[in-house]
Amino acid sequence: MYCRNKNISKNMKTFEYKKVIGFTLQQKRAFEILEKHGVNVNKFIRQAIAEKIKSDWRKIKEPTTKEYCPF
Repeated sequence: MYCRNKNISKNMKTFEYKKVIGFTLQQKRAFEILEKHGVNVNKFIRQAIAEKIKSDWRKIKEPTTKEYCPF
Protein backbone atom coordinates (compact mmCIF):
# COMPACT_ATOMS: atom_id res chain seq x y z
CA MET A 1 0.00 0.00 0.00
CA TYR A 2 1.37 3.38 -0.99
CA CYS A 3 1.55 5.95 1.80
CA ARG A 4 1.43 9.64 0.86
CA ASN A 5 2.67 10.74 4.28
CA LYS A 6 5.86 8.69 4.08
CA ASN A 7 8.19 11.68 4.33
CA ILE A 8 6.39 13.57 7.11
CA SER A 9 8.70 14.57 9.92
CA LYS A 10 8.01 13.18 13.38
CA ASN A 11 6.99 16.51 14.91
CA MET A 12 4.24 17.16 12.35
CA LYS A 13 0.71 16.06 13.22
CA THR A 14 -1.04 13.58 11.03
CA PHE A 15 -4.76 14.01 10.80
CA GLU A 16 -6.58 10.78 11.50
CA TYR A 17 -10.16 12.03 11.34
CA LYS A 18 -11.70 13.62 8.27
CA LYS A 19 -14.98 15.49 8.06
CA VAL A 20 -16.40 16.83 4.82
CA ILE A 21 -18.09 20.21 5.19
CA GLY A 22 -19.68 22.54 2.68
CA PHE A 23 -19.25 26.27 2.25
CA THR A 24 -21.32 28.96 0.60
CA LEU A 25 -20.14 30.76 -2.49
CA GLN A 26 -19.44 33.87 -0.40
CA GLN A 27 -17.25 31.84 1.97
CA LYS A 28 -15.43 30.32 -1.02
CA ARG A 29 -14.65 33.80 -2.32
CA ALA A 30 -13.36 34.81 1.12
CA PHE A 31 -11.08 31.77 1.19
CA GLU A 32 -9.77 32.63 -2.26
CA ILE A 33 -8.93 36.16 -1.08
CA LEU A 34 -7.14 34.73 1.95
CA GLU A 35 -5.13 32.43 -0.34
CA LYS A 36 -4.13 35.43 -2.48
CA HIS A 37 -2.72 37.01 0.67
CA GLY A 38 -0.68 33.90 1.44
CA VAL A 39 -2.89 32.42 4.17
CA ASN A 40 -3.09 28.64 4.48
CA VAL A 41 -6.88 28.21 4.47
CA ASN A 42 -6.81 24.70 5.95
CA LYS A 43 -4.71 25.87 8.87
CA PHE A 44 -6.91 28.97 9.22
CA ILE A 45 -10.07 26.84 9.50
CA ARG A 46 -8.47 24.40 11.97
CA GLN A 47 -7.28 27.31 14.14
CA ALA A 48 -10.74 28.94 14.07
CA ILE A 49 -12.38 25.68 15.14
CA ALA A 50 -9.84 25.19 17.95
CA GLU A 51 -10.47 28.73 19.24
CA LYS A 52 -14.24 28.23 19.15
CA ILE A 53 -14.01 24.95 21.06
CA LYS A 54 -11.70 26.55 23.62
CA SER A 55 -14.05 29.49 24.20
CA ASP A 56 -17.20 27.32 24.42
CA TRP A 57 -15.69 24.35 26.24
CA ARG A 58 -17.62 24.91 29.48
CA LYS A 59 -20.95 24.83 27.65
CA ILE A 60 -19.89 21.79 25.63
CA LYS A 61 -18.61 19.85 28.63
CA GLU A 62 -21.45 20.88 30.96
CA PRO A 63 -23.50 17.86 32.02
CA THR A 64 -27.14 17.98 31.04
CA THR A 65 -29.53 17.79 33.95
CA LYS A 66 -32.93 16.24 33.68
CA GLU A 67 -35.64 17.83 35.76
CA TYR A 68 -38.02 15.48 37.47
CA CYS A 69 -41.50 15.55 35.98
CA PRO A 70 -44.05 13.14 37.48
CA PHE A 71 -46.40 13.48 34.48
